Amino acid sequence: MNENGHATVLDKDGYHHKQKQVDERFNAESTFWRDAYQRTDLYGIFIQQRQAIALNYVGELSLPKTARVLEIGCGAGFMAIALAQNGFIVKAVDHASAMIELTQRHAKQKGLDNRIHASIEDAHELTFEDCSFDLIVALGVIAWLHDLRKGLVEIARVLKPGGYFVLSMENPHRWWVDPPLLLQGTMKHVLERAGLRSPSARARAHFYSIKELDQNLSEVDLILIKNTSISFGPFTLFDHSIFSDHISVKIHQKLQQYANSGCPFLRIAGAQYILLAAKRKYQ
Repeated sequence: MNENGHATVLDKDGYHHKQKQVDERFNAESTFWRDAYQRTDLYGIFIQQRQAIALNYVGELSLPKTARVLEIGCGAGFMAIALAQNGFIVKAVDHASAMIELTQRHAKQKGLDNRIHASIEDAHELTFEDCSFDLIVALGVIAWLHDLRKGLVEIARVLKPGGYFVLSMENPHRWWVDPPLLLQGTMKHVLERAGLRSPSARARAHFYSIKELDQNLSEVDLILIKNTSISFGPFTLFDHSIFSDHISVKIHQKLQQYANSGCPFLRIAGAQYILLAAKRKYQ
């Protein structure tokens, strides 16, 4: 992945190696995602807030219940469940097998296994036909695409003209970044690029600004409609929390309130942003 947001072409071995790293990470973190929507700490608040805003975006579209919906990166299945509870039949996909198992289990527990169809798919090589879906949701997915261009081409391919795409992204320009960890990460990156340090075996996320992502979306006929900056924190120093969970949540809520009211700096400085895009209609 190059620095201007465009994907670097990987050979076959590199492609599978990158995907294996991502799969290993999310299979190992499956219990976190199983419990995330019940957590009351800052991370739990962030995840729940992200889902709530994405659902608000979907609700504002007034799609018919017959709309075909695809969720890419379904995780433990909670977004798919919320969409199904709103009346949609959802195709939920992930490349991590542990996530598909959790989605199937949670759908069955909620009595929604007839409305949620979960299966393993690679976002870079979707098996669906062209123009199959009216709505695609991908929360926390774009950062883990090891070939951004290929993934967006596939998303645009299976989305109907005039269809909608709801996605989220970590903000590279968030207002708070742990200074020592930022310096440490920068030094590791410099040493790896210089060949003085072996790259980490752990999958690494790629973050894009709204401008970068808008450019990549427009290249595959996806038009950015709106975005919302959310999530302030976590407030750490040397990877240790500065405040208690209760105080951190209170600070986040106050900053989010200012951001929502249009505060010039804070409205674009959250840790994440949610975006709504639409596929250009054919002329």
